[in-house]
Amino acid sequence: MGLMNSMRNRGGLLVGVIAFAIVAFLAGDVLISGQNIFGGQPTDMGEINGSKVEIEDFQTKLDANIEQYKTSTGQSNLNEGMTGYLVDQTWNQIIYDEVMKQRIAKSGIKVSPEELFDMVQGSNPHPEVRRAFTNPQTGAFDPSQVLNFLKNMDQQDPSGDTRKQWLSFEKAISEERVRQKYMNAVKAGMYVPTVFAKADYMDKNKTANVSYVLLDYTTVSDSSIQVSESDVKTYYNANKYKYKQAENTRSFDYISIDVLPSKDDTIETQKWIYEQLTGLQNSTNDSSYINLNADTKYLGAFNKKGELSAALDTIMFSKPQGFIYGPFIDGGAFKIAKLISIKTMPDTVRARHILLPTANVDPAAVKKTADSLKALIDAGANFAALAMQYSTDGSKDKGGDLGYFDNKQMVKPFSDFCFQGTKGKRGVVLSQFGYHIIEVTDQKNFNKQISVGVIDRAITPSNSTTQALFGKANALVSSIESSSEFDNLTLTDGFSKRVADDIKETDRFIAGIESPRELIRWAYKADINDVSPLFEAGNKYVFARLTKVKEAGNIPMEYIKTELEAAVRKEKKATLLKDKITAAMSGASTIQQVAQKLNVTAVPASGISFAFPVIPGVSREPMVVGKLFGSDKGKMVGPVEGERGAYLVYVESFVDALPLPDYTSNKRDLYTSAKSRVDNELLEGLKKAAKIKDNRILFY
Repeated sequence: MGLMNSMRNRGGLLVGVIAFAIVAFLAGDVLISGQNIFGGQPTDMGEINGSKVEIEDFQTKLDANIEQYKTSTGQSNLNEGMTGYLVDQTWNQIIYDEVMKQRIAKSGIKVSPEELFDMVQGSNPHPEVRRAFTNPQTGAFDPSQVLNFLKNMDQQDPSGDTRKQWLSFEKAISEERVRQKYMNAVKAGMYVPTVFAKADYMDKNKTANVSYVLLDYTTVSDSSIQVSESDVKTYYNANKYKYKQAENTRSFDYISIDVLPSKDDTIETQKWIYEQLTGLQNSTNDSSYINLNADTKYLGAFNKKGELSAALDTIMFSKPQGFIYGPFIDGGAFKIAKLISIKTMPDTVRARHILLPTANVDPAAVKKTADSLKALIDAGANFAALAMQYSTDGSKDKGGDLGYFDNKQMVKPFSDFCFQGTKGKRGVVLSQFGYHIIEVTDQKNFNKQISVGVIDRAITPSNSTTQALFGKANALVSSIESSSEFDNLTLTDGFSKRVADDIKETDRFIAGIESPRELIRWAYKADINDVSPLFEAGNKYVFARLTKVKEAGNIPMEYIKTELEAAVRKEKKATLLKDKITAAMSGASTIQQVAQKLNVTAVPASGISFAFPVIPGVSREPMVVGKLFGSDKGKMVGPVEGERGAYLVYVESFVDALPLPDYTSNKRDLYTSAKSRVDNELLEGLKKAAKIKDNRILFY
């Protein structure tokens, strides 16, 4: 089982193109522990091109991703935002895996038994196999270790779990290879003809020199343009393609009610902190007493001048050890601070280390290895060479060297060893990442540092305060019988009204609301003008009124009335200004004469590029630039409706790019650029073309 543990330990976070079976192999029992958290019969999480995604399967994959994230970051608890991110990531992985599986099945691409053998035992092993079965003495892959493992795995694990994981692993690397071959086949089918490369080069490097007249839309006041309901409807029907959305959305007005502590709550907290002052004055073990009573645990950290809060920094650095300051209020909490220790310490340290992770392996065995490596180093072995061979973090390529760092950059056990020790000190230290063999290589900038312990208690609303506010808020919600009553509510202190626009089913964040998922679920079940029940959201109560329902596709005209009116107004201004330019062109032979009639100036502009359609100093004008490049030298172009106003352009000259003797480099650049987009754009294209039913909102 040692090799299995090695593969779990060294495999890292495998997501995306590698199937979740690899995760099962590397993470051991994680995957098979997933349970249906919803009870009863399994419920569909969704459907992808007719293939159902069972909630149990989804939860199992999500559990694996969560465990991997915890292992890779050292975090034991995830907040709602990160959990939501992993839910969405898992769902997208399942979509990509399924659409690729379906497309690959149609292609007929497969991995032969001989190819799989080569990936496991042959001369071209899969990277995970190579990492797990590399001889630590020689640094070379040893196929005999693979063979030995396969021959003995049933004897080492009679339960059959190891065999199941190995077979899942083989299946996963086969699927990964098939997917890789499919992507490579798509890339191999790409080709850039020379004529295309030449045209691209010429278009990007051809420029135009022009003179132009611009009548800015701002010269016509909005009030002078009348926009009727009929105008808006006609414009909307002609331009529906501009007003589409890919997903369903909901909009609602909501009222949030701050759950704040009362005067009595403040008095009770103040009474408690004075009791702690007496206790701290009489304590015989300051750190234990503080950690027993404080909201924020005391970790024994040392700080140099300027690193503490302003109040403490000013006072504590001039006081003797044992001095107590407070009680005082800071950041909505009552606090007492005690100066626990004073030391002269470096503010910057340089160290190197060898990291041996303890995730999914026996910590005692890792500790034994760490002690052995330290003993070798103490006996004269090359630290850098051992780091390159055994360490598992990015510093191993530098011989374990971490460079210079301050006492806030590393995890506490690591930092304590480096800053409270001396230069040249070596040791084995355990952190949430595993065992570190550390050597302190330099220390500098020694100064006075202090360790301050703080007993704090946030001033929070009591149960009676919370219940009283809930009753008041709930009565308010129950009294609302119509949409107009919601609009006319009189808001007192602590009540605020806000708007949430275009909220998607899968959104997890709304400004001003902590944990809004329940409110979003309500919005997708409600009808327009419905008022929600009262929801608890962090330290607030929230209720809402649904104002808009937008389904994927064309956005209803009534929801974009203001935007449509602005577009119609701009179109009418353009027509008016183009008519003025047309009238001025009558009898004029030059653009300067037209400008004179319009009482404006004809502005010269040089170096205009078709690839970058900008009128220098004005704005991006793709329509204007496109038309002038479609014209001939010496011609008037316009009037043209642009983004900034109405234009008339005279083409002075075109400057063609000098032809290249060879376009091989251009072809290569275009091909490389296109190929680099294949992986992402192919997956996104398949996802967009797929028929997907997404039920995440029902469960997460």
